[in-house]
Amino acid sequence: MSEAILETQSITMRFGGLTAVDNFNLSIGKNDLVGVIGPNGAGKTTIFNMITGIYEPTEGKVLLGGKNISGLRPAFITQQGIARTFQNIRLFKDLTVLDNIRLAGHFRVDYGLLSSIFRTKKFHAEEERLKNEAIEFLKIFGLENKMDHLAKNLPYGEQRRLEIARALATKPDVLLLDEPAAGMNPNETKDLTELIRWVRDKFQIAILLIEHDMRLVMDVCEQIYVVDHGELIAKGGPKEIQNDPKVIEAYLGTEQA
Repeated sequence: MSEAILETQSITMRFGGLTAVDNFNLSIGKNDLVGVIGPNGAGKTTIFNMITGIYEPTEGKVLLGGKNISGLRPAFITQQGIARTFQNIRLFKDLTVLDNIRLAGHFRVDYGLLSSIFRTKKFHAEEERLKNEAIEFLKIFGLENKMDHLAKNLPYGEQRRLEIARALATKPDVLLLDEPAAGMNPNETKDLTELIRWVRDKFQIAILLIEHDMRLVMDVCEQIYVVDHGELIAKGGPKEIQNDPKVIEAYLGTEQA
């Protein structure tokens, strides 16, 4: 593991009397590819929601580059350098493929409200820059020939690629992928496995993913954290995790007498 870019320090999330995540610690290096796995209801998505500002931890801290980002709104956390995708794809489905990418970069534009109202030279220059950047992202992801299509009309696998491309267009330091293989067939999952590796290497970012497809997790992740009932029960490389008795019990249960 390299120098940490993202850390969680004893983060806990309680909803009334229910503890969804308890004292969870995680450390991800600048170019690491890390997975979080666990049975349904284990608290995985709650962890993502605390990292990305959807929930503020009841206790503990989330650090990005050593800076405490706990309690910041999701938009500000994106600006700080964390982007995510969702298990249920959340595209702007009635916008074009190109506009989905263009919107991701709008928080970095170098013009103000008056420039946008009066359509100044700076406004047009910045909009042209955003468009050109978006087209480059679509070329990288093989979607440039569909830039004028509505996002909702893309096949499922291409919608997933577009969602990842849109997240990367925010130029993050850390990309969170929530169940990226959900709804995919084996061939699409194989392509996704290669895409995740390629994204990490191409953009030199850290990737944290939640996934139920164990083949994908074991193939792509260098470090794996296992949670059950909101608690960390194991962490290590793929081979360690596959052979860990606590992990086997969490997924398979104990033999009944």
